[in-house]
Amino acid sequence: MARQQSEPISVIVAGAGGFGMEALPYIRDAIALDPAITIKGFLDDKLEVFNGKLDDLPMIGRIHDYRIESQDRFIVTIGDPQARADVTRSLEKRGAKFFTLIHPTANIASTAKVGTGCIIYPFCGVGNQANVREHVVMTWYSSVAHDTVVEPFSMLSSYSTLNGGAVLEEGAFLGTHAVVNPLVRIGAWSRVAAGSVVYKSVGPRLLAMGNPARALPLMNRLSEQS
Repeated sequence: MARQQSEPISVIVAGAGGFGMEALPYIRDAIALDPAITIKGFLDDKLEVFNGKLDDLPMIGRIHDYRIESQDRFIVTIGDPQARADVTRSLEKRGAKFFTLIHPTANIASTAKVGTGCIIYPFCGVGNQANVREHVVMTWYSSVAHDTVVEPFSMLSSYSTLNGGAVLEEGAFLGTHAVVNPLVRIGAWSRVAAGSVVYKSVGPRLLAMGNPARALPLMNRLSEQS
């Protein structure tokens, strides 16, 4: 029996900055074996910054003006969790569907769940019974252990670790080499600074720094960084 042909899919990268360019080769790796999936191009609201093309892909418009077509699947490459959530929700209201990027070198347990619109870079790990919800970003070598929960729009920077049974609430951010110990909860839209080790749960919209980490008010200027 002949293999059934996949439905054509056009991947659109929403965000043409450094994150978008960084993710592009991993998208290409992920779709390399499926000829039905192509990359349509970039969207960005700052079109004047670009000169028509990026890496031989076209700039096809502004995110908020683009007319969505049935075969389009979006991948939102915006680094700041709140900004990424705002753009994603705006697209969802207009009927957008999303592409889930899992690099071929990532190790995802068969019992784990990975939600729609996630971006999982090379050499990441998702452990037994872990639940990675929609639109989470995991960059190089980050990992979530068994029975963890990662809520939508959270981001794990390179080499960060969420240990067994720990929880990242919506929009939480782990800096490079940050460690969250077992059963610890990081509150919604909080940040854990690079190299910090968290032993006690952190409330929402706080900045945890140090080893052991101490929670401080999250300054507005930090929450606005991309």
